[in-house]
Amino acid sequence: MRSLPIARSLWACAALLAAGRTPAFGQDNKDEIIQKLIARVEALEREVAELKQASAKSTQTPAPVTAEPAPNSVLRQDAAAVNAPAQPAEPEPAAAEPSDAGRFNFRGFADVDFDRNVGGDSSKRFALGEVDLFTTAQISPRLTFLAEAALDTDNQATSESVAIDVERLLLQVRGNDYFNLDIGSYRTAIGFYNTAYLRGSWLQTAVTRPLLFTFEENGGFLPLHNVGLSANGAIPSGDLGLHYVVEVGSSRNYAQPGRTGFDLEDNAAFNFALYSRPPSIPGLEIGFSAYRDRFSPLPNFDLSRTIWTAHAVYQAHRCEFLNEAIFADFHRTGYGYADAPGFYSQLAYRVGAKWTPYFRYDYVNIYGNGSIGADAPQYVPWRRAQTGGIRFDLTESVALKFELGRETTPLPASFIQAAMQLAFTF
Repeated sequence: MRSLPIARSLWACAALLAAGRTPAFGQDNKDEIIQKLIARVEALEREVAELKQASAKSTQTPAPVTAEPAPNSVLRQDAAAVNAPAQPAEPEPAAAEPSDAGRFNFRGFADVDFDRNVGGDSSKRFALGEVDLFTTAQISPRLTFLAEAALDTDNQATSESVAIDVERLLLQVRGNDYFNLDIGSYRTAIGFYNTAYLRGSWLQTAVTRPLLFTFEENGGFLPLHNVGLSANGAIPSGDLGLHYVVEVGSSRNYAQPGRTGFDLEDNAAFNFALYSRPPSIPGLEIGFSAYRDRFSPLPNFDLSRTIWTAHAVYQAHRCEFLNEAIFADFHRTGYGYADAPGFYSQLAYRVGAKWTPYFRYDYVNIYGNGSIGADAPQYVPWRRAQTGGIRFDLTESVALKFELGRETTPLPASFIQAAMQLAFTF
């Protein structure tokens, strides 16, 4: 049948779509790439349907199949597009089919865990992880709606107390390679990890995130979410491959125990990030960011917060090497100051097609003077952590992970914790 090459291409592309979401090293998990692959699958589906309809009407004997292109050629072409450094999405052609406008895409990520001695509490338990729901809708060739929500099932006391966290809610304006604008709730471009991975655990190599990038609602002290405007684009720079991000918005408050988190202080925030992806070294990214806002550890009380970050990462040829450093400063006249330098380094290497052992080291130190310096350690209840584990990809959509870690707190005591996780995407 004439539809055989297209059908095989469709299955190859569908397989790639699943594999494209696999966090293979050297691949950028960007929203635009996901949308392009989905569009390709839908286009092939339409072509197959047309060929089947034409074949049903035809009474002639189909011609012998000749020199059919190998399905793997489609995989190679799409894989090259996925593994290339992500660029701002190009505007769609004016001749795009009207049915593409308003197209709604949905993806989900979830995990089930078994934890032992988490936080040194000597507990053993099964737990549901987060359910991360990711959706996009094409409004027009240059406008896209994006929403990401996380159902935090880990700490609910009853089935009615599952928290819904709106991670991102954006109207994305795609102008050209040099200027794009996100309007709404966005992930701040602080460092690399915060914007490189969605919330779903399946996307990342390890069971846990680097401790420096703990989310605010879980006690993290970095401002990983803002509401406002985020502009980004490429900078004409030849072999340097420079990109910029400029963000203006309002930051979230710190999720201190006993605080509702709904205090409406005006925490004006500004962030600037610059990074390089040299085309001559695929998988390499080097960059820095400078962030400043008003930080509210208590209602009706705020501090000046400045955060500098630098990162150097390499993800290619089965290797993942992530390195990020931060320096955070908190101060207020008459109340003293607190400084928190820290870093993490994570190394992983994929063995064969399914096994990925990894190791990560996290470190932070916090010090200062005055009342701020005295209270600051409660915001960073850890000092060092060594984490090692292995990831085994059962299928293209399901991964099993084992992890063992040792964490040191400001007190002399340290503890060892273990986790097993089954993470999947749908």
